[in-house]
Amino acid sequence: ETGKATVNTASSSDLNKLVQFLKDNPATRLEIQGHTDNVGKPAGNIKLSQLRAASIVNYLVSNGIDKERLAAKGYGASMPIADNVTKEGKAQNRRVEMKVLE
Repeated sequence: ETGKATVNTASSSDLNKLVQFLKDNPATRLEIQGHTDNVGKPAGNIKLSQLRAASIVNYLVSNGIDKERLAAKGYGASMPIADNVTKEGKAQNRRVEMKVLE
C-alpha cells in the first residue's frame, strides 16, 4: 500500500512458502529488497523501502529463520518494474523482492 511498510496478510501464504524454503535450505542467505513508486521525496522513499524490507525480515525471523541469513535493503524508487504514471504501474512498483546471496 502507498506509504505503508506492514506485511500484507494476503501475501502471508507466499511468505510461509519462503519460510519453509529457508528451513529446507539452511545455507541459503537472502537480501530482502524494498521498493517504492516515485511519489514523495527520494529520501522518504528510501526510508519507506527499507522499512518494507525490514518488515519482511522481521516476519521471517519471527517464524524461525536466523536473522544472520537475511539482509534488508531499501532501494526507494530507483528500480521500477512498471511505469510510475498510472495507478496500476505505481502499485507494481510498491513491492518487496528477494535476491539469493548464497
